[in-house]
Amino acid sequence: MALVPSIMPLSGDVSYLRWKESMLLLLNTAGVAHVLSEDPPPPGASPEAARKWARDDAVCRGHILAALSDAVFPNYVRHGTGRAAWRAVARTYDVGAPSVSWRRFTEFEFRLDGGGGAPSFLEQLAHAEALGVAGQPSRRDLVDQALGQKLQPDVASRAAVVLGDGSVSVSVDKAWEVARIRERNRISEEDELNVQAAMAEDEEKGWVAGTSGYGSRNSRA
Repeated sequence: MALVPSIMPLSGDVSYLRWKESMLLLLNTAGVAHVLSEDPPPPGASPEAARKWARDDAVCRGHILAALSDAVFPNYVRHGTGRAAWRAVARTYDVGAPSVSWRRFTEFEFRLDGGGGAPSFLEQLAHAEALGVAGQPSRRDLVDQALGQKLQPDVASRAAVVLGDGSVSVSVDKAWEVARIRERNRISEEDELNVQAAMAEDEEKGWVAGTSGYGSRNSRA
């Protein structure tokens, strides 16, 4: 029997996307996700098919309601089918329309100074790409072009490719390669600075490295 994944109860729109994907995994694992998109058996269907559908729908609805927090549960318990409950929750929280994502993408700017708790360049690139694709799911070329214009010149130039018509564009795949190299270099530089700082601290304490370990600088022979 497949293990049923545990889900953090939905308590607001902040956690909806993770909740939605986790719920789909759970419902597919339980074998009842089909009731969200398929119609019930017609009146002339066999009793076995009707009973199976009723059972699957009840299990689906139960899983959805069980994954709601006490604060929002009363808003959806009135819905009598799994599909109705699912759509009601989505109607409340699934408001990330493409126009909203595209607006957020166009307003997005990379923060590369590291100040203010800014996420890493890789995390920012992932976020920007996700916003762009959500805003223009059928225009990946437009997303790549707009994303290329947001990148720092040194990154964009290293990720540039020549298209068939002779024009130059930015390859997001190449931008990811450049970003990963950049992040590895940043981590290496931080590690080197940490080592130097540790050595300087040891020297301030009067310890120096010797051939057989550490010895006191002020010790007498």
